[in-house]
Amino acid sequence: MQAATKCPFDHHAINDVETVWGTYEGLREQGVVFSPEHGGFYVLSKHEHVLSALRDPDTFASGQGTRIPAIGDGLIIPLDTDPPRHTEYRALISERITPDSVRGMVGALRGLIEGLVDDFYAKGGGDWVTEVGLPLPLNVLVHVVGFTPETVTHFRDLTEESWKVISETDLLEARAGLQDLVRGEVQRHRETRPDDYITWLLDKEVDGRPIADDELERILLAFAVAGHETTMNASGSMLRYLADDPARQTRLREQPELIPAFVEEVLRYSSPVQCIGRFVTRDVEVGGINIPAGSRVLLVYAGANRDLERFDRADEFDVDRSAAGHLAFGFGRHQCPGALLARTELRLILEKLITLPEVEYAGDPDFGALGGGTMNGPVSLPLRFAANLSPNERGVA
Repeated sequence: MQAATKCPFDHHAINDVETVWGTYEGLREQGVVFSPEHGGFYVLSKHEHVLSALRDPDTFASGQGTRIPAIGDGLIIPLDTDPPRHTEYRALISERITPDSVRGMVGALRGLIEGLVDDFYAKGGGDWVTEVGLPLPLNVLVHVVGFTPETVTHFRDLTEESWKVISETDLLEARAGLQDLVRGEVQRHRETRPDDYITWLLDKEVDGRPIADDELERILLAFAVAGHETTMNASGSMLRYLADDPARQTRLREQPELIPAFVEEVLRYSSPVQCIGRFVTRDVEVGGINIPAGSRVLLVYAGANRDLERFDRADEFDVDRSAAGHLAFGFGRHQCPGALLARTELRLILEKLITLPEVEYAGDPDFGALGGGTMNGPVSLPLRFAANLSPNERGVA
């Protein structure tokens, strides 16, 4: 059996996400590779390899942490857990975000999105990320989870601060500010008992006992970070692809039934969560390479989603393709429990935007680095509406 090619790949060193796709292409061409960075880890970037790992979560386990380097293993619940505990933990989230409950949220979500986009339009545009992309999921966290509006205003800054140091320090230390916030929310709910999800959690059990405060905090950390960042990044990428090609906007206005397919292509093409780590519990062969038990493995969702062997013309944005099988939300046991909610938010954004004039760039977007070595989305996205331009700006004599 052949040995893996050594490749000095470091997901924490991607300082320009516009260059990362070529890197992933090179990784796929090499197959399974080994990086000596961060204590050493194997890299899986082909769709068939990533999917095979996700289909075998007992071998490619999560309980010792899903980040490379291994920093503060097991912090996030249920992401950093394995059965049997994972089953109970995940149910605490999936029971809140069910297809029925998401359908019941559509009216409130539509009202929130229309309000944000109407304000954005009334001002003639601005930075989509700061004015719509971020406020939307933060407000959803208030509605769905029960965080106070004051609490969620701190989530973004504290998350960004943690990403800057997350490859160099313990995750608990990197996320200390966020943990203090959610600890305060747990205490507030114990004292006031508002009718919301956090209060509901206070009365739940795992393993036949009440949930400990530490566990509650780690569940809420998952909401605090993943609950805003994935949707923010996906909506920013979606608006970028609209601004890149005005014909896409015209087509969605003429064929609004394409909106769900457009959302799926955005998720496949942009991969808001680019990669995630696993711990190998036994010797396993992938692509002719033996990966020894005890190894760390990085599953590159973004590489898999642009694999030419899985998707025809994978490096092109094409709403007419079937994006079924993309791994933007993972797969199987650890598939993102908030996927349906995120898809619904993105769909409602498009349904609102097609009622307004064309959006276009109002300046150069900033795509930045991969946040924490994994998160991909515009840092800023200056947009304007064509109807708000002066005749000279529109090129009209």
